[in-house]
Amino acid sequence: MKIFNLSFLLALLVGCVSPATYQEPIIRFQQASTVVIEAARIDYGSANKLERDAFIDQQVTKQSKIILDDLRNEKLRVLDGDQLAVRMATLDALAKHGELLLALSSNDAPARAKDAANSLDDAILKLNSSLGNAPPSDKIKSNAGGFATIAAEVTKLALEAKIVDALNKAIFASDNQVKDLIRLLKEDMSVLYERQRAKLSNERVAATDTFNIELESQKPSMEKLKNAATKIKVTEDSWEKLPLLLGAGPGIDAMQRAHLELVRYAKSKKEPQDLNDLNSAIDNFVSSVRIIADAIKSIH
Repeated sequence: MKIFNLSFLLALLVGCVSPATYQEPIIRFQQASTVVIEAARIDYGSANKLERDAFIDQQVTKQSKIILDDLRNEKLRVLDGDQLAVRMATLDALAKHGELLLALSSNDAPARAKDAANSLDDAILKLNSSLGNAPPSDKIKSNAGGFATIAAEVTKLALEAKIVDALNKAIFASDNQVKDLIRLLKEDMSVLYERQRAKLSNERVAATDTFNIELESQKPSMEKLKNAATKIKVTEDSWEKLPLLLGAGPGIDAMQRAHLELVRYAKSKKEPQDLNDLNSAIDNFVSSVRIIADAIKSIH
């Protein structure tokens, strides 16, 4: 996902606009992308926990036993260990790649790029290692693998101080890979969102049922009614905040729109209106990320 910044950098090197014009958009895009990556990391990391908690809540509602072996059942895992490792390693590589792009946009690009490229190399090694363990059926595996190959080539060129060649390679060789990776991340977020939505829907039903059953009993307990009412309030609050519970989803959508504009800009004549359109896309991206950042703070 951080490869998008390269469109800025190519224009910076071959266009007629001053470098200062590009540096600020690169910084803002990088900062917004970092928030999206962190949100995705949280979403992936909490996916299995949400499934486990939903199962426990269901057992409580049904007044059924909870057996430890059931908590380790594969059916309660959205992602197994290897699949989760691939996604986390991919996000790490994307983050390091973004740091490299930010370094390339600086005035002392060759010197800073070497350190950033070495850091990216380490992340790619970990990514390649995790890809080897992932199931062949994992859709993100092939796309992440393609990104790792491209990133490695770009890193090599950067280490040789062939910055222009590195930018060209990243832009023209990775555009389809980046779009595919965004699409797969969106699919992942959609699945996680629907699972969370189903979980909260069940919790809402269970909370109101608990209250009504107690109310209709022969001797309703005021304490139990108050506890049930509190549970209803909590579940309704969560339901209203549902769009924010998986923060990376909206951010990935905004990143996708920004990516399309970046590609369009890289192919444009670099006229003032082209730059205005680009800045507008970045503004929308940053606005979306502010909401994600607030959601992350709430989670923590």
